Amino acid sequence: MPEQSAQQLAVQGIGAAPGVSIGPAVVLDVVEVVVPDLPNPAEAFAAATVEVHTELAKLSATARERGREEAAEVLEAQAQMAEDPMLTGAVEEKLGSGMSLGSAIEEASAELSAMLRNLDDPYLAARAADIEEVVDRVACNLAGVPPRQLDVGEPAVFVAVSLTAAETSQMDPEQVLGFVTETGGPTSHVVIIARSMGVPAVVGTGESVNAITTGETVTLDGQTGEVVFRPDETSLADFSARVERYEAAIVAAESWRGRQVNFGDAPISVAANVANQADLDRAIEEQADGIGLLRTEFLFLDRPSPPSEEEQYEFYAKAAAAFDAPVVIRTIDIGGDKPAEYLTIPGEENPFLGVRGARLYHHHEEVFETQIRAVLRAAAHGDVWMMAPMISTVDEIIDLRAWVKRVAAELGSKDADRVPIGAMVEVPALALTVDAAAEHLDFVSIGSNDLTQYTLAADRMNEDLGHLQDAMHPSVVALCDLVAAGAKRASISSSVCGLSAADPVAAAAYAAMGIDKLSVSASMVNLIKASVSELDPGPGSDAVSSAIRQPSAVAARAAIDAWRASG
Repeated sequence: MPEQSAQQLAVQGIGAAPGVSIGPAVVLDVVEVVVPDLPNPAEAFAAATVEVHTELAKLSATARERGREEAAEVLEAQAQMAEDPMLTGAVEEKLGSGMSLGSAIEEASAELSAMLRNLDDPYLAARAADIEEVVDRVACNLAGVPPRQLDVGEPAVFVAVSLTAAETSQMDPEQVLGFVTETGGPTSHVVIIARSMGVPAVVGTGESVNAITTGETVTLDGQTGEVVFRPDETSLADFSARVERYEAAIVAAESWRGRQVNFGDAPISVAANVANQADLDRAIEEQADGIGLLRTEFLFLDRPSPPSEEEQYEFYAKAAAAFDAPVVIRTIDIGGDKPAEYLTIPGEENPFLGVRGARLYHHHEEVFETQIRAVLRAAAHGDVWMMAPMISTVDEIIDLRAWVKRVAAELGSKDADRVPIGAMVEVPALALTVDAAAEHLDFVSIGSNDLTQYTLAADRMNEDLGHLQDAMHPSVVALCDLVAAGAKRASISSSVCGLSAADPVAAAAYAAMGIDKLSVSASMVNLIKASVSELDPGPGSDAVSSAIRQPSAVAARAAIDAWRASG
């Protein structure tokens, strides 16, 4: 390790991709891009989009050849965005109003990304970053600025204001010990690619990245979000021990592949979250206990009309047939600010509290009924469950069940009665009325991301409020405990499918509450199984009660961690 030239600096970011690393920093500079005034800006812009489309398509093909399917899909989508009429039309319109090329590109990007950031689904809002990355690449093309070089010749931790999906996809996992970024969130495509490559990452650290220079030592924990620049001997010893524990956990995780894990005498499933074909393939590879959350939005986006019943059925049936365990299909969760051309919804001042999820269905009944038919038909191929998002009241649940039954009757399907119907618990109102709701539900699944956001009144897409996004805040833990207890009284299944299910501390708390399923990204399935297998159930209930009484998320975590360590 190089000699430290200044005092250590401990930084708290957002743990985005698991793993622990120690190594020298490589600081990536921000490149200033100035788009020049050109004689025919519309033609120049059109030519640049074609070149960027070609570049991204080639990068996608290369990623696929290397077996990086997640990266390939992201880059393929970005390649399509480069020539998307929505983007090119917005730029052409602003050029027509007399704007300079640089201003037209900047404003079109800002408007489109703002529209997507208003969507209350992190996987959809991540598309805002995709648009910004594509537009930045087009701007670099027009300005003659070459891509940043990431080949440093030796293993290192990359430190940057931000990284792009294209840059991340080209990283050599043998050279990249991890990365730390000033901006970004845990569901960005950059992070998804990092997870698939096994590269630990911490994002959202703020301007502290300016405090490190290339060559100085960095330690990072991609689970807790802790970063230390220029660590002293104590910190180095701490992170070295963490590296050893994490490597041991990886070995232990392999032994759980395809095995059932118990919490005490009670089985607890560890299923996978799936948002596209690549996720499905990885879930099958990891031998997950089914799919705890199949996000269907990818079928509905980037197209002029909704997917047909047949197209949906084929994917749902493929997923259902791949597992003996349940496959939970979440009905479409978009809305708010025209995320799709065919959804004509008036603009809203607060889309996070607006017409989205289940609230959207009566505005577009045929779109929803087509999805119901596809889900019911897929039930012939496996254990299919149907789950609705953004449910707030018992009346909404009753309406939903009646609607599904009506569509099933029209379809002549006998599968309606055997397809369990559940609700995402992401609105505090539903958590607080879980006993009444459970009378009309076959299962509940806690969406901890949204439940945290709504409980703490903190927009999770706002990086300034990152400190309020911990699902281990006592108020959120208390609501989850209410849901678990209500589900147990009603003898229905309860699960957690938010990001916190992949957090070993939160997962331990959920198990102690009596949650019977955790749904995580496929890469975390066996790590969470290994973590749960080590728990001593005896003190678990008291640990949860203690966590609920604490004043902060940090203190609540400490209460659960004390129990975990005692086992």
